[in-house]
This record gives sequence, structure tokens and C-alpha cells, in this order.
Amino acid sequence: MTNEQIIEKLIDQINNDMQIFIAVLGFVIAIAAVLQWRISDKQIQKMQMAIKEANNKSEKLAEMNKVLVKNSLLTLAGSQFLGGLPDWKSDIEFFNYIKENTDAYNNGYLIKYAKSKIADDFAHSINEACGLGTYYPDNYLIYKKDNPKSQFEYIVDVKENEIAQTIDALSNNEEKRKLFHDFQEFLDFWNNN
Repeated sequence: MTNEQIIEKLIDQINNDMQIFIAVLGFVIAIAAVLQWRISDKQIQKMQMAIKEANNKSEKLAEMNKVLVKNSLLTLAGSQFLGGLPDWKSDIEFFNYIKENTDAYNNGYLIKYAKSKIADDFAHSINEACGLGTYYPDNYLIYKKDNPKSQFEYIVDVKENEIAQTIDALSNNEEKRKLFHDFQEFLDFWNNN
């Protein structure tokens, strides 16, 4: 073989090796691209789930903010003698939020006092609707303290007969029916929570 033939053969061999190398390199790049695409797809799904969860939490918080603002305004109105009845139905919305969104450790105390607030607001609204003047919670509710030294009392029971008699004393039958309906709605809540 001549030198030219040897060089030609060597160049052909290098070309063949180079083609194999390029094919293997292309295959490796293709595998890396597919893996990167799959990883990116999973990351996109995770981000979409995180955004969806954040939106759900944001919606719940926005709804609770509406309830809190409403209750705050009612409390302010009551404290400034601007009129308006306590809104025990909105208190129930807040109660349900607390029940769903607090851990078990804090849940008991929060539930106990939120439920007491609902009962107090309900009894107050009955007292106001019946036009009885000064509201005395002990006429409608039974209180208990966590311990004798505690400042915090909570309501353990409702004096159903006294409330029923108060409503029944009304002369306006339409108002009486409405208040008995509210009373039944309140008792359903009270007995089931």
C-alpha cells in the first residue's frame, strides 16, 4: 500500500469513528433532553398544585375576613349604641371556620368560647326582638368557669323553657313564628356541636 492509500484508509477510519461518536453523543443528548422535559413537567404539575392550594386558602381567608369585618362592625355598633342585633348566624360561620382550621390542641378552647358567643348573641337577639329592655344573660343561659380562679366563663347550657316562654309571650304571631323558627335553628346548632 502506498502512503496515500494508508492516509486515505486512516481518514476513512477516523470518519467512521467520528460518525459513531456523533451518533452516541446525539443519543445521550436526546436522553438528557427527554429526562429534563419529564422533570420540568413534574415541576410544573407541583407548582400548579401549590398555586391551587394557595388560591383555596386565600379564598377561605377572604371569606373569613368578610365575616370578621361584619362581626366587628356589629360589635362596634352595639358598643356605640347605634342599634342592630348581634348576628349569631355569622358567628356560626366563624365557629365552623375555627372548627375546620385549628389544631386539636387549641380547638377545644376556641370552640367552647365561640359556641358561648353564639349562644349569648342568640339570647341577646331574642331579648331585643321581644323588647324586654336590659339584657340579663343569666335569664337565658347557664355559665361555668374552667376553674374557680378563672376569669373566663363559658356557656354550658341554654334555658330552653325560659327562651320559649319569652317568645311565646309576644302578641305578634308573625314575629313569634319567626323567632320560634330561629330558636329551632339555634337549638339544632347547639345540640349538634
